[in-house]
Amino acid sequence: MAKKNFQEALLRPPVEDHQLPDEAGAPSSWAILDVRAYIADCRNATTAYGHLRNGVEIQVTFCVARPPVVSYLCFWCPESTHLADLGVEPIIKAAEADLVIFGVGLGMIMLDDPYCLFFNRGILRHRDITNPYDDQYHIASLVSSSKKSWQFVLHLFDSRTESWSSQCLSVHGKENQHRQFRFSPRKAIMLGQGGLMGFVDLWRGILICDVLDCNNKSLHYLPFPRSLRDNKKLRLQPVLARDIVVVQGCIKVIDCFYCSASSAWKVPVWSMADTSVGKNWDRDYMFHVNNDLVDNSTFHLELLPKLQQPNDGNSPQQLLEALYITHPTLSLNDDKAYFMAKIDPYDKRAWVLAVDLKNKRLQDVGVFQADRSHGVTLSYIHSRISQYFKTEQGNYNDSSMYDCIF
Repeated sequence: MAKKNFQEALLRPPVEDHQLPDEAGAPSSWAILDVRAYIADCRNATTAYGHLRNGVEIQVTFCVARPPVVSYLCFWCPESTHLADLGVEPIIKAAEADLVIFGVGLGMIMLDDPYCLFFNRGILRHRDITNPYDDQYHIASLVSSSKKSWQFVLHLFDSRTESWSSQCLSVHGKENQHRQFRFSPRKAIMLGQGGLMGFVDLWRGILICDVLDCNNKSLHYLPFPRSLRDNKKLRLQPVLARDIVVVQGCIKVIDCFYCSASSAWKVPVWSMADTSVGKNWDRDYMFHVNNDLVDNSTFHLELLPKLQQPNDGNSPQQLLEALYITHPTLSLNDDKAYFMAKIDPYDKRAWVLAVDLKNKRLQDVGVFQADRSHGVTLSYIHSRISQYFKTEQGNYNDSSMYDCIF
């Protein structure tokens, strides 16, 4: 390549063994997916081929692993001379079901995106299982209005028409009477069938809207529990302190913060099974990330660094209390949570800790290469795409390529 506008680390996918679903047993129903794709000619049964709108041929391959190992994408141009035009690294912007949307700067015609804030968008997948060629979807993004604090603008992309529409919405109820109502949507979640979506301010709560209901579009505010709203880490990106998922219709929120009184990272998990007005949140779990989580059944504990016991001259030990813990991520199919651990926030090597919430035990440890990011930043998301890599007959589904959204 004549020139490169990206780091050398983008060219080196992890050396950890990423097994395809048929090689690792039953396919995983979800994966932790690195938001930054690698640039490498890596091919397997998941490889999808397509063309960008300027005619450049590309291929995208999923390298799948079971959590806590982080899965990733590999982006490549078979005509490798085009990689010299790559302006920025390929970034995943949203993922839902069997569809992943990523952006890449490769000197192409860009599809107009009215709001490019990272991850402030959600995908509504409309796939008819009886028609494998039915690939309709919507992309929704909610942004604050400049007029009033309780007004927002919904941007909606329709894959059938390949066009965006916009509509101004107001928060329904007493919130639209408060001049100081503050809400900064940074994430979107799907709340069931149809067009019901939740736009999340990870510090404050959820604005719920049926984005496909043309006759009754209003926003219903569902605040987080008081303890979550009062416990804001203003100097930290909210996605590094909290996570929210929807599992079988139940909304779950996890928080992670350092408790000076116990000298450990404190983790509460809240849930709500019904988003109707007047329903309350339940606190399901509360635990500390410390050495009490470790027992003889913990897998790959040897991967963690050896840290010196404070005020102790004995041999170094593996101390969870001494690690910097961020990025809580809830499982999409069971009662587990995952955390990123570093010795120092600016280290280029990190670990992903898998914790059994029910039994309060560290189950497994995975290695994560953090050399493509500066400090502690958004590194991965959860995705259910891995469950689509294998059919009931044991064969891989045919891969397909969708247009990139920028």
